[in-house]
Amino acid sequence: MNTKTPGIFIGLLDADALERRFLPPSQRAPSDGSDGTSRSPRPQRVIFPLSPEKCQKQPKTPSTDGTDVFQKPSRVREKKKLRASALAKNNFLSQPDATRNPSVASELPKVEKSPERFPEIATAITAAGAVALDIETFGSGKKGGLNPWRGDIRLLSLRAAGASPWLIDLQATGYDLGELGRAIESVEVIAHNAKFDLLWLAVKCAVRPKKVFCTLTAARLLSAGTKPGNNLDQCLERFLGIAPAPDQSRSDWGGMFLTDDQLAYAARDVAHLHDLAGRLDTELGGADLETVRTLEMELLPAIVAMEEAGIAMDKPRLQAIRDSSRETTKAKADELRILLNAPSLNPGSPDQLKAALSRAGIEVANTNEETLKAADDGTIIPAILALRGAEKSAQQAESLIDCIESDGRIHGRFEPTGTDTGRFSSKTPNLQNIGRGELRECFLAPAGSRLVVADYSQIELRAAAAIAGEAKMIEAYKRGDDLHKLTAATVLGKPIEEVTKADRQTGKSASFGLLYGQSAKGLVRYAASSYGVTLEEDEAEEIRRAFFRTYGALRQWHGESHNIAERGVTEVRTVLGRRRLIPKDADAWQRFTALVNTPVQGGCADGMKRALVLIASRLPAGARLISTVHDEVIVESPEVDAEAVCAVVRESMISAMTELFPQVPIEVEAGVCKRWSEK
Repeated sequence: MNTKTPGIFIGLLDADALERRFLPPSQRAPSDGSDGTSRSPRPQRVIFPLSPEKCQKQPKTPSTDGTDVFQKPSRVREKKKLRASALAKNNFLSQPDATRNPSVASELPKVEKSPERFPEIATAITAAGAVALDIETFGSGKKGGLNPWRGDIRLLSLRAAGASPWLIDLQATGYDLGELGRAIESVEVIAHNAKFDLLWLAVKCAVRPKKVFCTLTAARLLSAGTKPGNNLDQCLERFLGIAPAPDQSRSDWGGMFLTDDQLAYAARDVAHLHDLAGRLDTELGGADLETVRTLEMELLPAIVAMEEAGIAMDKPRLQAIRDSSRETTKAKADELRILLNAPSLNPGSPDQLKAALSRAGIEVANTNEETLKAADDGTIIPAILALRGAEKSAQQAESLIDCIESDGRIHGRFEPTGTDTGRFSSKTPNLQNIGRGELRECFLAPAGSRLVVADYSQIELRAAAAIAGEAKMIEAYKRGDDLHKLTAATVLGKPIEEVTKADRQTGKSASFGLLYGQSAKGLVRYAASSYGVTLEEDEAEEIRRAFFRTYGALRQWHGESHNIAERGVTEVRTVLGRRRLIPKDADAWQRFTALVNTPVQGGCADGMKRALVLIASRLPAGARLISTVHDEVIVESPEVDAEAVCAVVRESMISAMTELFPQVPIEVEAGVCKRWSEK
């Protein structure tokens, strides 16, 4: 039996604000005189239940109207007042913006809880031509506050240069920004991690700016190859000398009331963005990165639109794959225990598995996939790999199911500057890990639509041939030869007409493995893990020698790169000018790999990004980019337009990459299909 009786907390609050916060419009009292009366804001005594414990902790002080009101101890109130004052001073008075008006910077901004001022704010933003923007979000579950399909926006923070920030409570005003939204779309938006904020604005408010300057992207372009830290506080301190402030990002943004600390934090997120953007732009110019900056900023709206679109999923098929893979995992585990005569074996324990393999006469340094493939015995090792394959399939299927939103689609996140070379990274889920096979059957076009899937053919080899001036490769591509088959014939000493499918895999592993300077030992591991090709080390060494005898320009390029690495090179660039810094403590091998990897992989990434911008600008109404994985682009198109869209995508990809590597023909394999697996 509950013997606790709630106490009562009585406070004076704006009842109109409470109605806007918690009641739908149809239930709110009229405030514009439409009921025949003239109304002013209504301070109203609001009663909240408090537990006896809370009552005891709060001293009672008589109010002026005779009502007992619970107040915080004066010492606590004073500490909060001082802290808010200090934050306000740090956040606003320290602004280096020369046009800031000090008279409006000494207090925390007022939180807008009504759309009434939207036209006024819109006019100010439009006149300024640019707006600093940030949002604060919340949601239930582990990552609800990071997912616009499962969470909500609490605050929209805006600031024009020289003005005080506007803090807008979207839970009070609603998501329809009207004229303000159109103003935001018409000017340049400055944001830190703009892709995050713009995705939420697109999903919740249908606001989609086209001109963006992302200070996180700019900072990453300047620091690529190093890890100085590029969150907002780190950037403000490094570029503007502004000390970090208390972090409120993990505080409760879904609560009834926001604290002064939260408001100061939200205001600070936009207070310095104009100055930071200006400083970063200057730094980018000084580093000769303007072309890359322009490309990355033009790309961001296309990537936001791609994430917003997402890709349709066959959930029942995914569930069937998950369940089947779990059953296979259990059966394979039982089979492995029998093969190893180890009834209590936990196949997921590296120590137990290694010991069991040793007892079976298979000695391995570890149980990594590469090591196991190199020790393949034809029975036990294939059983282990089959078990792991089934286990991975079940896990991936479950992960994909968890990522399906209420619209039946997966909205993956793509990071254009997520790697040192400039290649995309992918998360939530990582679509780059979805290999060819049954899982791709679950990615499909909805009724009335088709997928257009286009993939660059051997693009890294083509780029390397252009960079190194490798005439034999370039001529082979011009003739339309199968380069992997040609390479296999060369390194294996066979007439090309006698090259088998297995031989071609050997040639393919040699081309992609040796391109970046692998040793013979490394080639043995790479060929086994990536292509299922088993090589002895002496055989791999002979293949390596034959490869570089054949492709002398590649050998010369590697030799020059080794020499430059030995001299302590500090940076490397792509043909477009993207820069990768090489840390001072990097050894000669790390410098060498950066020198050969970055121009090729980074150059191909530049070409892909140019292609995405071009495709986004050329697609007809109804067609949309929905994914990019490695060297592949996926577009969803109305079925009636699919073939025409396929032609647009193919031509755009060839054109974008050819401008960077005109020395070699660029080939794109494109097709129309119902499911991703059909390509």
